[in-house]
Amino acid sequence: MTVRPGFGGQKYIQTMEPKIGKIREMISKAKLDDKVNVEVDGGISVDTVGGAAKSGANVLVAGSALFKDPKGLTHAVQQIRETATKAFNSR
Repeated sequence: MTVRPGFGGQKYIQTMEPKIGKIREMISKAKLDDKVNVEVDGGISVDTVGGAAKSGANVLVAGSALFKDPKGLTHAVQQIRETATKAFNSR
């Protein structure tokens, strides 16, 4: 979780990124990258997804950011996906 559990729309807690990185490192060290996903849920938006993905998260759960995008759900998904993919691949 990258927010305090309880309700949607919370601010992303950036200080969780080193923990995401540590988990990804453990998975990679065990040669399990193709079998184990790192999922991040909480505060994921186009502004925060890059940090989570660059840290090693490869499954990202977004809620509020999708439904609050003024250009619509399709636009939000596309923007978040593109940003995440670029960040994850730059690790």
